[in-house]
Amino acid sequence: MTAALVSITLQALLNRRRTLLLALLGALLVLLAVIFRLSGEAIGPDGPEISRRLLGAFGIGVLLPLVAVIVGTSALGSEIDDGTIVYLLAKPVPRWRIVLVKLVVAWLVTSVLIAPAIVIAGLVASGDTQLAIGYGLAALVGAMEYTAIFVALSLVTSRALIIGLAYVVVWEGVVAGLFSGTRPLSVRQHALAVSEAFGGPGAADTAELGLAFALAVAALATAAAVVLAIRRLQTVELRGET
Repeated sequence: MTAALVSITLQALLNRRRTLLLALLGALLVLLAVIFRLSGEAIGPDGPEISRRLLGAFGIGVLLPLVAVIVGTSALGSEIDDGTIVYLLAKPVPRWRIVLVKLVVAWLVTSVLIAPAIVIAGLVASGDTQLAIGYGLAALVGAMEYTAIFVALSLVTSRALIIGLAYVVVWEGVVAGLFSGTRPLSVRQHALAVSEAFGGPGAADTAELGLAFALAVAALATAAAVVLAIRRLQTVELRGET
C-alpha cells in the first residue's frame, strides 16, 4: 500500500503544467547564474557577495519556499479539495503512514526541483564547489521543514496555499528580516545556518543562528507539524464516518 500511496502522490504533484512551472523556477536561477557569469562580475571584488545573495536570498529565500508551498499544500490538500481523500481514508492504512508518505514524497519532489538547480547555479556563478554543495544541503534541510509545515497547513485550512504564500512573504520576507528576535523561528535562517556551516569561506556570515540551534529548532518544528498533520487527518476520518 505504501507504493500505491507514493504513486498516487506523485501523480497528484507532477501533473504536466505544475511540473513545467516549478522546473522553470529552478531553470530561472541557473539562467541568472549564467548571466552573472557572462557579465564578468563573478571575477570582480563583489563576485562572492553577489553569488551568496543569488543562492541565499533568491534560491533559499524565494524559490525554495515558493516551490515548497505549492508542493506541500498539494500533497494532501488536492485530495481534500476534490473529495478523493474519502477513498484514501477508507483503506486500512494507519493515518501516520499516510502523512509520512505524503511528506517524504513532497520533500523529495521539492528537493529534486530546487537543490540541483541551486548547486548548478552555485557552480556557474562562483566556481566554488564547496559553496554550491553547502547551499544544496541547505535546500534539502529547508525543503523538509517547509513541506512539513505546509502539509500540516493543508489539513488545517482550505486556504492553505494563500496562507502559505502570505507566511513566506510576510514572515520570512519582512518580519524575520526586520526583527532579529523572530529569526530563530525562520525556516530560511535554519537553512542558511546549514549553508554557512558547510559552504566554506564563501558562505561565511550568511546566517544569524548557530548550526546546532538551527537544526534543533528545525527538527522540533518539523516534528510538531507532522504530529499536527496526523491528528488533523484523524479528524478528517472521523468526519467522513459521521
